[in-house]
Parts: sequence; structure tokens; C-alpha cells
Amino acid sequence: LVMYGCMIAVSWFGGQDIIGGSMTTGDLMSYISYIMQILMSLMMVAMITVQLVLSRASMRRIREVLEEKSTVTDENANPALVPENGAIDFDGVSFAYSKQNVLSGIDLHIKSGQMVGIVGATGSAKTSLVQLIPRLYDATEGSVRVAGHDVREYTLENLRQNVAMVLQKNVLFSGTIRDNLKWGDKNATDEEITAACRAAQADDFIRSF
Repeated sequence: LVMYGCMIAVSWFGGQDIIGGSMTTGDLMSYISYIMQILMSLMMVAMITVQLVLSRASMRRIREVLEEKSTVTDENANPALVPENGAIDFDGVSFAYSKQNVLSGIDLHIKSGQMVGIVGATGSAKTSLVQLIPRLYDATEGSVRVAGHDVREYTLENLRQNVAMVLQKNVLFSGTIRDNLKWGDKNATDEEITAACRAAQADDFIRSF
């Protein structure tokens, strides 16, 4: 509005000066060119101001995320306790992301070495159920036990070194297959990498490359 209003005003008063003989057409065109340069610069300043406001809001949000304290802690855990087997027990487990439970009264007992399939529609909290085992979240009610001990009795490091989870959505980082595999252990030997690939039944697939 300011830019085009200014152009109309320049054209109006400049046209009157040309008619009156005090300004030539060339002078008016030069004047319009200079006015356009000034107005474009003002538009750039306005855009920078908008970007600064957006950046300030983004920086505030980034700071909130960085300063956020996790509710999952291992302050009362036993550092010496390590899962001895793969037995998993859910006793009266309920879980809610906010107020409404997505899991309610779950009783599930899986023996070490046993394979269990959990089937349900999309959004039926299958992933939420599994995420309670390595304590990505804590159950709001009941207890989750691994090898007979409540998961809160383990340190997060000991628990997550012994409880692995592979989700449907996989992410590969730029680099070689070996680089991606060594995210689990940067000091892993070739033998350990091969053993991990065989355990995941991906050895033949990887060797095809």
C-alpha cells in the first residue's frame, strides 16, 4: 500500500510539473527509479524485521526444549543390577500421554525366549506398549518388570543396553552400512558386526551390496 501509494503520488505531482514545464519526462522517470530503489530497500528491512520476530519465537522454543527435564530418571536405581534374562511382565499396567489412558489394566507375561505377536489396528497403542519396556515412558499405573525386576530398579544405561527395540520406521544416516551399524557400538569389531547382522537376519541382504 505504501509503495504503490507513493508511486501514485509521484506520478500525480510529477505529471503536474511536466505540464507546468518545470520538469521533463526524463527527470520524472529518473525520480521514479530512485524512489523504487528506496522503497524496495524499505521492503527488505520490513522482511528482515518479520524474520527477526519469527527467529526470536523459534529461539525461545529451542531453549525450552533444551532446558526440558526428562521425567524418566534413574535416581533410585541400583547401578549393579543388570537384566539376567528376557522375561517381561506387565502387571495392571495403564498408560496415558495426557489425561485419557491409551493402555488400561494390561496384564502380560512373556517368558524368556518366548515369541509373542501383538496385533491391533493403527493407533491402538501397540508401540506405546513396547516403549514402556526400555522406559522411553513410565507406566502411569502398575509395573513393568524385566527379568523379575521393575524396570525402574535398573539404571537407564543398564536397561537399554539389554533391551533393544526396532521400530517400523528405519532411518539410515549418510555413510556406509558399516558406519550405520557402528552407531550401536563405535568400537565394534568386524566379527561383532557380522554376528549382529546374522542375529537380525540381514547378513545375506547386506552382503548383496
